[in-house]
Order: sequence, then C-alpha cells, then structure tokens
Amino acid sequence: MVKNYLKIVIRFMLRHKGFSLINIAGLTIGITSTLLIILYIRDELRYDTFHPDAAGIYRLGFSGALEGRSFSSTQTGSPVADVLRKEIPGVDGTLRMACWATFPVRYKDRAFTEPKLLLVDENFFRFFHFNLIEGNPDSVLRGERKIVITESAARRYFDYKGRGDKTPIGKILALAQGYNAHVSGIAEDPPLNSHFHFTMLLSLSSWDEANSRDWLTRRLVTYFKLKPGAPADEAMSRLNGLTEKKVGHELGHQNHSDWVAFSSRGNRLHFFAQPLLDIHLHSQLGDEIEPNSDIQYIYIFGSVALLVTVLACINFMNLSTARSATRAREVGVRKVIGAPYRNLVGQFLVESFSYVIVAVFISLFMVMVSLPVFNYFTNKGLTLDSLFTPVFLGGLLIFVAMVGLLAGSYPAYYLARFNPVEVLTGKMRSPRKPFSLRNLLVIFQFFISTVLIVSTIVVYQQLRFIQGANIGFDKANVINLLHTKNLRDNGVAFKRALMEYPEISSASYANRLPPQVDWQSVFKPVDSDNEYLLALYEMDADHLETMRYTMVKGRFFSAQIPGDSNAIILNQTAAKKLGWEEFKGKKLVTNYDHDGRQREVIGIIQDFNFQSLKEPLQPLAVVLGPEPNWEMAIRITKGNAEEKLALIQSFWKKYAPDAPFEYEFLDWNFEAKQQAEKRLGMIFTVFTSLAIFIACLGLLGLATFKAEQATKEIGIRKVMGATVGDMVLMINKDFLKLVVTANLLAWPVAGWAMHRWLDQFAFRIAFPWSAFLIAGGITLVIAFVSVSFQAVKAASGNPVKSLRNE
Repeated sequence: MVKNYLKIVIRFMLRHKGFSLINIAGLTIGITSTLLIILYIRDELRYDTFHPDAAGIYRLGFSGALEGRSFSSTQTGSPVADVLRKEIPGVDGTLRMACWATFPVRYKDRAFTEPKLLLVDENFFRFFHFNLIEGNPDSVLRGERKIVITESAARRYFDYKGRGDKTPIGKILALAQGYNAHVSGIAEDPPLNSHFHFTMLLSLSSWDEANSRDWLTRRLVTYFKLKPGAPADEAMSRLNGLTEKKVGHELGHQNHSDWVAFSSRGNRLHFFAQPLLDIHLHSQLGDEIEPNSDIQYIYIFGSVALLVTVLACINFMNLSTARSATRAREVGVRKVIGAPYRNLVGQFLVESFSYVIVAVFISLFMVMVSLPVFNYFTNKGLTLDSLFTPVFLGGLLIFVAMVGLLAGSYPAYYLARFNPVEVLTGKMRSPRKPFSLRNLLVIFQFFISTVLIVSTIVVYQQLRFIQGANIGFDKANVINLLHTKNLRDNGVAFKRALMEYPEISSASYANRLPPQVDWQSVFKPVDSDNEYLLALYEMDADHLETMRYTMVKGRFFSAQIPGDSNAIILNQTAAKKLGWEEFKGKKLVTNYDHDGRQREVIGIIQDFNFQSLKEPLQPLAVVLGPEPNWEMAIRITKGNAEEKLALIQSFWKKYAPDAPFEYEFLDWNFEAKQQAEKRLGMIFTVFTSLAIFIACLGLLGLATFKAEQATKEIGIRKVMGATVGDMVLMINKDFLKLVVTANLLAWPVAGWAMHRWLDQFAFRIAFPWSAFLIAGGITLVIAFVSVSFQAVKAASGNPVKSLRNE
C-alpha cells in the first residue's frame, strides 16, 4: 500500500514541478533555519558540561549595598576559600583564580600578547577537567613561577608539534615587567563551550595577593565543590553567618567603623553561590572573566525556530489545499471505486511526509554549506559532528514526524472529504467553511512577520542610538595603546617624543580607558561615617585634553602642582551621591590608599560613560596616576591612521624593544560592547526576511485557491466589461483585510516585547511608534504584490474557457 502511495507521490511531483518546488522550498527554508538554531541552542546549553563534577561545582559571588548603592561581583577576598574548605561542612574543595587581561609574553625573539593570563591554585587540574598533554596534574602548578601553556601557545612560542616532539618543559618565558616563569606543563586548548578560556596558567602562589588575609580586598574568583547531597544554600547560610566575625575587625581597621554601625546605615555584605552550569546563560556581572550569553536569547531564538517551522507548515497547508481543484477528480474517482476514507487520508499523509523528508535531506546539505557563515555571525565553532549524533538523529526523526503531521493533517482531512458525486459532475463545493481556517493561517503568518519586522526596526534604531549617543567625550581618533607599563622608566620620554609630531594631538596615561574602567574602591568623607563604593579612574594631568572631558566646577590636575598627587576629582553622579553641592574643603579617605592619606576634592568633572551603555552612569572618583600606567590614550589627527600607527610603533620599538606593540581604537571597544545586540539584529533581519518569504508563498497559494474558486465569476465580470485591474482589486481586497487584521493583532504584542527588551538599557530610545506603520506598510505592499501576481494571471485568462461548461 505504502509503495503504491509513493508511486502516486512521485508521479504528482513530476507532473506539478512548480507546485512541488514551491512546497519543498518553503519547507527547506523553515527546516534549515530551525536546524541551525537548534545547533546554536544545543551548544549554548552544553557550556561547562564536559567537567565530570559540573553539577556539584559552584562559583562564589559577593554582593551587598554601600550607602544605597548595590553591587554584585564575581570576585572575593583571598582568605574566603580557606574558610569555605575548613569551616563549612559539605564543601569538598575550593579553587581560586585571578585574571590578568592582555598580557605580553616573550621567548627569545618571539613576542606575543596573550588575551589573558590566569593565575590559579595548584589543584586546578584536579578541580576542573582540562586535559594535560605533558606534566603531572598533581604538581604541575606547585611552587612559584610555574606556568602551564596550551598546545596552541606551545606551537607559537616553541614550534611544538605534539606529544613526542621536543618538549618545551623547563623553558623560561619572560612575562611583563621583567617577570620570568618556567614552563611546567602543556595542556590541551580549552573547549569552546567553557565559560572561561586560557592560553597560559600561572601558579597563584607567584602573586603576593594569594597570601592576603583581607576579606574586603576582592581580586580573586573563588570556586567550590560540594560533596554529593550537600545543599549549596546551607553552605552559603553558614558562610554568611561568619561574615560579621570575619569582616567586622577589618571594617574597624580600614574605615574606623564597626559591624553594628556599618549595618545600621542599611549597608550589607552577602555571599551567594552560582552553579557552574548556570554561569554562561544566567550571569552577567560586571567583572566576568569573559562576557557571557543570556538565557533570554535562547528563548528568543527558540521561539523564532518554532515560529519559522510553523510558518513553513502553514505555507504547505495553504498550498496543498489551494491545489484542491486539481486533486478533486482524483479523490472522486478513488472514492467511487471503493477507496475508504482512511486510505485517502493515509495517501495524503504519505505525500506530506515525502515532501518533508525531501526537504530534510536538502536542509541537511544547506546546513553543511551555511554553517561556516552561521559560525562567523554568531561567533561560534559549531561542527557537522553535532548533526550525526544518535541524540540529534533521534530528535530529527521526531521533528520529521511532527512537521509531517502538522503540515499534512489538515490537507489530508480536507481533500479526503470531497463529495465524489459533486466532484465528478463538475459541481464540487468545498467542505463547510474551509476558507475560514486558511484565513486564520494567513493572519497568523503575517502576525509573526509583523512582530519580527517591528522587532528588527526597534533593535536597529537602538543600535544606531547607542553608536551615535553623546557619551560625554570624543571617542573618535583615539588610539588605546596597551601594556604601557612595559615602558618602565621610559614612560615620560616616550610621551614627550610623541608630542613632538603634529600628527599626535595629545597623549596621556591611565589605568584603563572607557568603556573598560572597572576599578572600584570604598571612599569615606573625613567628616562622616558613611562609606561609598565608587569607580576609580587613574589618569595623568594631560588626560582631560586627550579625552576631551569637561570640567563642571573647580580645576583639573596640574603637573605643576605637587600637591595634586593627594587630590581627587569626582564626577557629577558621585558628587550628587555624596550630597555635595559645594566641594571646597571636602576630603575623602579610601582603601585604595594604604597609608590613610586624606585626598582633597579639587573639582567636579562632567558625567561621561566609562562602561557599557546598558549600565546607568556610576559615581566615579578620579585620581592622579603614575607615568607610565597600564594604558595610554593617544589622540591623532584625522586621516591616515596607518601612518600615525607606524610612527607610534617606531617610538615603541625604541623605548620598549622587548614588549609587543598592541593597540585598539577607542571606538572599536565601544562597538564591541554591542556585539550581542548586533548579532540579535542580524538574526532578526535574516529570519524576518525568511518569515516574509514563507508568508508570501502562503499568500500565493491562497491567491491560487481564490482564483480557482472565482474562475467563473471572473469570466462573467470580464464579459460584463470588467478590466484586469478591477479583477486584481477584487481578489486583493479580502487578502489585504487579513494583513490589516494581522497587523492590529501583532502591534500590541511586538510593542510589549520590545518595551521589555529596551528596558535593559540605561540609555535607550523612546519606543518608535512609527515602527508599527512601517511594518504595516511593508506587509501590505508585499501582500499586494504577491497576490497581484496570481490575480493578473487569473484575470488575463480567456473568459470563454471558464464559461463553456455553464
């Protein structure tokens, strides 16, 4: 029976090539899109699952509030790990980690800048499951100045070709600022689906901070592992119960306060646990080792995959029922010769499954072809191996069954119900209200398309707003020169040499440059017990001119005033936070200074964005920093950036010959902060286009059905003198009503969804109500063009042919 059905399907496909091609194309687009999104979601959900004990590993977080300002951080003090391990029941082990970003490393004449250098406890390879190629996991990081490098790093520095090749173990790498480390092991490169990556691991005991006993000096990321069955909530409850005891003495020592007075002002400190498996999708703290994704994008992409699949199925249903006139006589004959209802339904279901299976095979090929491009836009490393796992293939079979049933059930039910007498006598009438369901399906298609169009418009307008927003300074034509600490005693000479050239407008040192100013410190007015958590920005006396910040009150630092080394400048938000309308005579102490010095406020600087524009403006303290500092801002004249970079590099080689020349453009860094939103906009654009295309195919099918149903009416109207234009308007009228209805239903949903999305930005556009009109105009024009194509074809026919049987 099935064999006979397949013969009929093949014969029908070959006889109606255009119809079959459109049907397969719609399904292929939907299935290809869905498979790509499933691969993306599968990868996102598998982050950190390669660790055998992943379910029992947690990252310790630290949160609280200081004088009304809340904070949450991944970093904790050094001694917290010891307390967790020794005093909290159920904790099976801990690991501490620090991250040094963009770190220059040299071996003989080979110098590179590593994207990050991780400092880790010696039990790193026992705590996490990263594979060692060479070295003993128990001792490879034991002792000071031991460094483990990845296989890719070993190739760069030592031409390492793998296990069995001449080993680089024992070689000495020169790190920044004259610091050397011995290569003690080689590790496999971390999997892409890890929430942190590394090229080098340095033993944490090499850093003095590892031995600090300060709880409030937070520079380490702490992980802990629980014994089976031990609840994380209980461990956190016990740890927080020790906070007063451990932190109270430190508060008194640093800020001349005690725990009772600290808490009575509404201040609080609190530890919390983040499951390792939740970090990638559920943690967006400001000091993450690497930027994470967001679970909301999984929901968005999953919804898009579902909607595109449904659109493809609706398109198939509409096209199948639109061809009812060509299948009616076949159904009538089969019923007359005794074919039961279930056999007819089975035949049409087999036909539907055949289309789906053909579309799936084409889709698998399309996924293989498009995967590199998809990886590029999503910043992923998805491979074809994921397509052929037993789990994926099993899921694909279920997916085929669901799509086949969803796409084929209604056409099978609809076609099998034809009355054979009416069909064979040429008086076929459609079953009761068949057009109503198709109308609903078209409305649903354009509902989805309209929501996606509105969303795309809002995303791109928000991105354009961010890129053109007034951030409080001029970020154009500013080079961010990295690792300038390597200049050592040549820092002043290097800066002076640059300033001799007119191509260099100005240059200045800073600890970090926007949008990556991430240092923080606790400040306390000398005449108050209140404490405030402020961002901290070190800069030299030329920084105001270089970055083009604006002073609101008072003055900026001056190299001619020695006392400015003890001065401080606040931004407007910080001054407001402290309640200072006037700053003269105001002084602050901070745990940034270990000597307890009092810093006098000499000015108020205008607010500017020094972090992502998702974040609200934060209170900021500015102090005079050393020369050189970690980074340097160099403002160049407009045009010929390559020549100016070559000039800067020539002086760099002279004053820092052993350090790699690494730079960024400041506007690059701001654009990088919007990569997630750019990817979202790109995905919305692609899938909006696909949804519209599929919806147009559905409309084309419905227009075909409408034209077939109205063949005689069109013939009569033409005989009575109606023009082709009249016929086009007649057929379009009903469809345009459906599109208008879809828009009216979609606008509130799209508005609600995009209002929620915009709410995550501190700096955002007002909702563009014109997006509704634009989306409505686009869908109406597309619908009119799609329907008119078939309407013109039907209206241009010879009316004699349509009326000759009457």
